[in-house]
Amino acid sequence: MFRRIMIPILVFIALAAIAGGVAYWVYDGYMYYRTDDAQVTGAIVNVSAPAAGTLSSLSVSVGQAVSANQVIGTITLPPGAASGPSSTPATVNLTSPIDGTVVQVPAVQGQAVSPGLQLLSLTNLNNLSITAYVDEGSINNISVNQAVDISIDAFSGTSFSGHVQQIVQATAGQFSLLPNQDPTSGNFTKVGQRIPVLITLDSKNGKDIVPGMSAEVTIHLH
Repeated sequence: MFRRIMIPILVFIALAAIAGGVAYWVYDGYMYYRTDDAQVTGAIVNVSAPAAGTLSSLSVSVGQAVSANQVIGTITLPPGAASGPSSTPATVNLTSPIDGTVVQVPAVQGQAVSPGLQLLSLTNLNNLSITAYVDEGSINNISVNQAVDISIDAFSGTSFSGHVQQIVQATAGQFSLLPNQDPTSGNFTKVGQRIPVLITLDSKNGKDIVPGMSAEVTIHLH
């Protein structure tokens, strides 16, 4: 008797649990879009040699903060490069194009340089964003100014906030170094594309966030 009563009850509980799980899955998909295909991004600005000569001074190192138009080095031009008679070799100042932080210095003081040679790289750590890649089938649900919850792998215990700033008008595949497969060939296989979505990072919450860090985002759709 007890068994006859319990079996229908257990079946009902199991069906209710399944229905609840399906309802939550539908509700969650309607309210949020989640992806772990995201990373911190920031503009990297390269400072290159404006002329041929010798890198006679370089006064910055990796991690150092600099200001826009700050002199960060000098290039001594080769003899005869300056116009007019002069007993002092002509020099050209290197200046920082932005307020930022030095993230790479491949050049060495005293080396010969040529026009366009990369000497160092800068980025503004106060102007970072998140780039998330959204499946093309879901991009119709994404719009500018939607709120976003952000988790950065390096700081798993900290939650960050942001909002959708821009939806890039091209798929991620268009920026790939490898060409897309020719759709007219007999070997064409259709694959789902991803759309880059730029998300503002409202605050760093005191964390040392740098470009390239992996992130997860939850976009509030409704």
